[in-house]
Amino acid sequence: MTELSNAPDRISTSAPLRSGSATEVSIGSLLLDAENPRIPESLRGGDQGELAVVLEMGFDAFAVAQSIADNGYFSAEPLLAIRATSQGQYVVVEGNRRLTALLGLAYPEIRAQFTEPRRWEDVAARASLSTSTVIPIVVHKDRGATHVEVSRAHVVGKLPWRPYMQARFIAARVAEGRTIAQVADLIGITKSKAADLYRDQAIVCQAQRFGLNTGEVEKAFSVLTVAMSNTKLRDHVGAPLGSRLEVGADPIPEDRLEELKETISWVFGDEEHEAKITDSRQTSLLGNMVASDVGLASLRAGLSLEEAKQKVTAAGLDPRDRLLQRLSTGKNALLAASDDLADYAQDDQVLAVVADVEAVIESMRSTLDEVGDGSILP
Repeated sequence: MTELSNAPDRISTSAPLRSGSATEVSIGSLLLDAENPRIPESLRGGDQGELAVVLEMGFDAFAVAQSIADNGYFSAEPLLAIRATSQGQYVVVEGNRRLTALLGLAYPEIRAQFTEPRRWEDVAARASLSTSTVIPIVVHKDRGATHVEVSRAHVVGKLPWRPYMQARFIAARVAEGRTIAQVADLIGITKSKAADLYRDQAIVCQAQRFGLNTGEVEKAFSVLTVAMSNTKLRDHVGAPLGSRLEVGADPIPEDRLEELKETISWVFGDEEHEAKITDSRQTSLLGNMVASDVGLASLRAGLSLEEAKQKVTAAGLDPRDRLLQRLSTGKNALLAASDDLADYAQDDQVLAVVADVEAVIESMRSTLDEVGDGSILP
């Protein structure tokens, strides 16, 4: 890419400095981050053009390019970068969507590879940017120094990462040596939620190693989180609570991988079968069918979810009545247990069981909130 010009165009800035060192560099000295969680594993290490194409297609960089052309570059949130191995270049750790827009506007050969080059040519003509145009960045000493700002921007900020990217970020930080609790604190979510996301991305990784196509799972990762918050589906595949999964361990036992395969097929579909559910609100019904011998046999025989439900009902099993009975039994057991709780407030085993109960309740509440309003439809 083009080096810094002696007399570059300039995009002025008065951006506040949070950490790192503020500076201004040319677009030509900036590199997309090949380690960005948005980049598929197969493209890690690809050239800048390939990475830009992926980000342009999947994350609507064109909308950012239009805004730059119409309103100028918004400099209040500078790109966060680290120095690259090549002298005078910087890897952008935070702001790859904006950088993709800048690259598309500045490089004719890059925008020519985009899905609709003509519209990019039109907006590039209005923007009048070049590889020597200077923009503000904040340079950090290393990737680790950017983690707090990157995580909070995407996990709890205005433009949050999709859950799968969130989960991959958590996994990457844990792989570096942080605990789940530390990562949860880093990105501002509960330890239980972070643990569940860590478990769910580990399920995707294990499914990939097993030879399953996980493309649809990654795109609708929130649906997987709902499925794994369902005790019956989780038991079917042998997955633990996130809080019970050891770091680095496979979440699915070897003898349950076929169950994982069929569950993914029922939830997301596969090359040969349509999904059994049409939206995430049917996850609870799927769990009820899987927990029933009659329902499970019906699903495995190729019947639809509604047909399986009819089979279960005909067999005299009412999942709703069973649910209410189990909830009432659990409530009564917890009320009774509370009578003795104070006497064992320092008992490690008691504390561990209470933590598990809290995780189950949080998972159930999350299912009711998310599935009930249909906010995570695939």
